[in-house]
Amino acid sequence: MIKDTQAKGKREGLARWFLKTGLANLMSVLPAKDSLLVLTYHRLGDAENDPWDPAIFSATADEFDDQVSYVKRKHALVTLEEAIAFVDGTDKSQSGRCRVLFTFDDGYLDNYQIGFPILRSHGAQGVFFLCSNIVGSGYVPWWDYVSYLVKSGTSKRFSLSYPSRLDVDLEKKGLTESLSDILDLCKTPERIDLDRFLGELSEAVGGEEPPSDTRRFLTWEEAQEMLAGGMAIGAHTHTHPMLSKLSEEDQRKELGLSRAIIGEKLGITVDSFAYPFGSPTAFTKATERIAEETGFRCAFSYYGFLANQRENIERFNLKRVTIGSQSWARMRVQTEFGRVTGKYWP
Repeated sequence: MIKDTQAKGKREGLARWFLKTGLANLMSVLPAKDSLLVLTYHRLGDAENDPWDPAIFSATADEFDDQVSYVKRKHALVTLEEAIAFVDGTDKSQSGRCRVLFTFDDGYLDNYQIGFPILRSHGAQGVFFLCSNIVGSGYVPWWDYVSYLVKSGTSKRFSLSYPSRLDVDLEKKGLTESLSDILDLCKTPERIDLDRFLGELSEAVGGEEPPSDTRRFLTWEEAQEMLAGGMAIGAHTHTHPMLSKLSEEDQRKELGLSRAIIGEKLGITVDSFAYPFGSPTAFTKATERIAEETGFRCAFSYYGFLANQRENIERFNLKRVTIGSQSWARMRVQTEFGRVTGKYWP
């Protein structure tokens, strides 16, 4: 983790150097790569004063407003339908431009309360990928459950033995990195007994059980309002599993249920899908095939740091890049760099 922290520091320094020397402004007038750059967000708001997983906060409200404003001024914002047209090859607009699409995963309530009004105020569309089984609920996903246990726990040093050995020292390593290490235990492609893992963690850290009676995800009515306000809705499975851990039959059920339920509840045809977790190990070629057979027109992953270029587009593995844990300077330089080169710094 030290190496990664140093790398982030170097990238932040390089981004500030690009701005200071004027190279970022120079990139803004260079020809754009004919591509689709998809930006991914999860939660918006104040991570410091929130009891849940801080790693899924992408920006504060003010930061998100600045980001949308900047991208709108400097780049070619597109809708989901325009993005799909680019992917399908039916886009008849001029070539040589970097199209930028905003997306959100999971459907947290702050997507409606914060993200929707900001996007609407700028005339920009966001695509919100919902898990059909948790819409409008107080459900606590396991990553938030883990964070709540650790944050409310009395033990600052403890060890876990399942699914592999991990020694945790919150005071030495800090909350953010320690949580990342703990959460990574669950993100392997191998099946694990999640109840066993959470039970061991709860006992080790001495944490409190999180409340489940407070609504944390947007409702169908709010999703309808967002659609009426120019947003788009996609599917993110029924229960948010790591699809690579499921049989093909269960994968088909997760994708099919989410597409059918969201379509019925909102009265729309659900064309787009986002793989939960989205890493190369979170889905397989079989998952891509199932997504197409289920009726989706495209599916988004969550890795790669590359814009989707016309010459190497993958309709059921459209790369997305995360926004979060970075400075304003780095976000500006990265989007300019992506527009010109088709690449996006991690």
